[in-house]
Amino acid sequence: HEMNGNWYPWSMGSTPQDFILAWRRIHDIFANKSLGSTRLQWIWCVNNADVGGYAAENYWVGENYVDWMGIDGYNFGTSQSWSSWLTPNQVFDNMITRLKNLSSTKPICINEYASTSMRIGNTPNITAKSDWLQQFCTYMNNKQIKMASYFNTEKETDWAIFGGVRGDSLWGNYSVYSAYRSCLQSTDWILANSTNARLISDAQFAGTS
Repeated sequence: HEMNGNWYPWSMGSTPQDFILAWRRIHDIFANKSLGSTRLQWIWCVNNADVGGYAAENYWVGENYVDWMGIDGYNFGTSQSWSSWLTPNQVFDNMITRLKNLSSTKPICINEYASTSMRIGNTPNITAKSDWLQQFCTYMNNKQIKMASYFNTEKETDWAIFGGVRGDSLWGNYSVYSAYRSCLQSTDWILANSTNARLISDAQFAGTS
């Protein structure tokens, strides 16, 4: 997880080889417990940009130890002194290309993504964030991203799309962004199981469906 950054113990004070050895050891422990691919999937997830002392590729553990390749990336907009507004393409394109160079067979997922509403300066722009959410929905389909998880937490900025400090509509007492709901209701997504929304098929679990 974000091993090519500089904010976690496994990317500070250790080397890529240390990470690879640790990953493979833990992987083999689970494999020896007969936890097959229908019960456990391994996601090798990098930050969308190299921030630490090593490139993401230096941490590659090998195809035999990975089921999915993942990316975490954010549109910080102008919420930080060092950041500017970025489209989904600008956030993810470069790293997606790099991951595909590592493996042409593993499915790609976006493990964390979010957008601020700060389009220009410190003034929230709900419309701009709504547009970004719609753009990401289209982006996922165009890039054949198999899975994505939104970072619904108010942390560095107003990331949340449900229950956060702002939105374009209400669901009960919660502020929400309707653009996200519209995206999930698209026929481009795998619909939830009608009897149990938490159930998925083995193929969906493996990213092959």
